[in-house]
Amino acid sequence: MFFVSLLVLIALMPLSHSVPEPAFDASSSAFLAYAKSEANLPFALALVGVVGLFGFTVFAAVLTARFRVAENRPDVAPTLVLLTAAIFIVLWLAELGIGFADTFRRADLDATGASLLSGLSNGIFVVSWFAVAAFLVASGFAALWTRQLPTWLGWSALVIGIGLFLAGAAPLTAIWLLPYFLFFVWVLAASVVLLRSEPRI
Repeated sequence: MFFVSLLVLIALMPLSHSVPEPAFDASSSAFLAYAKSEANLPFALALVGVVGLFGFTVFAAVLTARFRVAENRPDVAPTLVLLTAAIFIVLWLAELGIGFADTFRRADLDATGASLLSGLSNGIFVVSWFAVAAFLVASGFAALWTRQLPTWLGWSALVIGIGLFLAGAAPLTAIWLLPYFLFFVWVLAASVVLLRSEPRI
């Protein structure tokens, strides 16, 4: 669900607005023009992101349960995985909520309102990188500590997580694209491993 919804959202991006999305430091009038150009797509399509987050929630729950299978070990590592995943989910839900507010009040938006909503959305998006980075670092540590996932998944999670932390120093630039993309690749790889392997007791 997580990846299907992601692909649907990517496919819908060119259709969602008739003008290109402005840069994060653009003028208020540019954000208003972008908001007013939103296409009248069925509202059900806007809920694709919520469905995707549900899929990620299932993934995080299964991952945490796998880490907790290890006996005679503290629950600190799996608890951190679950906590950081929850923070990430809450932040993405908040960003989706701001997008819905933009859609619901589109007819009444002025330049200041459109700029404020866009700024809030971008700010939450940037903060979510750190939540993703924390989730990856926690997952990498848990994978290496409990040995419930292959070592390469543990180390790669740590490297990608650190990369996302560093990318936060240059928000909304091309630098963040690689570690952000690798996060989705890691989730896909971990999902396959979870499906094809048994817990180590």
